[in-house]
Amino acid sequence: TFAVTDSTILIQGESGTGKELFAQAIHSASKRASGPFVPVNFASMPVSLIESELFGYEEGSFTGAVKGGKRGLFEEAHGGTIFLDEIGDAPLEFQCTLLRVIQERQVRRVGGIKEIPIDVRIIAATNKDLVEEINKGNFRSDLYYRLNVLPLRTLSLRERKSDILVLANYFLKKYSKNKITSLDEILDENAIKALFDYDWPGNIRQLENAMEYLTVIGVKGRKLDKTELPEYITASFVKKEDNILVDILGRDMIWLLKKLMNSDGLGRRYLAELAKEENIPLTEGQIRNLINKAKSLGFVETNVGRQGTVLSKKGQSILHYIAN
Repeated sequence: TFAVTDSTILIQGESGTGKELFAQAIHSASKRASGPFVPVNFASMPVSLIESELFGYEEGSFTGAVKGGKRGLFEEAHGGTIFLDEIGDAPLEFQCTLLRVIQERQVRRVGGIKEIPIDVRIIAATNKDLVEEINKGNFRSDLYYRLNVLPLRTLSLRERKSDILVLANYFLKKYSKNKITSLDEILDENAIKALFDYDWPGNIRQLENAMEYLTVIGVKGRKLDKTELPEYITASFVKKEDNILVDILGRDMIWLLKKLMNSDGLGRRYLAELAKEENIPLTEGQIRNLINKAKSLGFVETNVGRQGTVLSKKGQSILHYIAN
């Protein structure tokens, strides 16, 4: 449905969930399929080059400018689709200029005075919560509403664990050159279960890397056990048997530490959403109290801003001790 229109799309989802693949699929199914698909990644683009890269520049506009000037990526995408990836990382001062381009559908090259009309379909993507970024003052609300005409959310791998087997088998075939066609040829039952129990914070990209690792270390005629899985998976194991430390800390505290183990930092709101998805009876307020307790014990560190709560070395040691 989204492909048949020219309306702007905002794809939101975690890293590694295939946002660019969705954008390419939409482009390929649209009336612009014969036109160019031009990806732009704001996270990897130096701030000083953003305007000249996106809008182009005129000859002599700055030192090092190419003779005759240069077309920008918006011009390169004329007649097709421009994919603005990691839009949440676009500098705040640049967002106003981008908003004008989206509204007017014309660009002005750096050092130029002429407005150049552009016929492009815009698809933006981010792994950030843009509403939260707006509240922090990092993202313009008017740009958000201009981009969020057709919202699309990509599911994380932990939200669609039934896909793990299909994707794992595909990647095993790819990296083994069809010598391995399914997980049960290379892993025992407990190891396969461990893959389904893991949260996959890096999503499909991380699963692909894990399957490549298994094809490299696998030995023909012997199935690997769960201790031979990548270290980031084995580090997440927590024995289900009763453990005195688990009894002291409580199941909720262990759940919190496990979630933080598999991340680069999480906020209370997101942890509350995870608890709801997993039917864990924890409110955002209860999670705040857990975090405060974990901080007082030295298990976590809290940061103001984007990173949220992260596991400390002491917290990592506690989980490792419980797992062993």
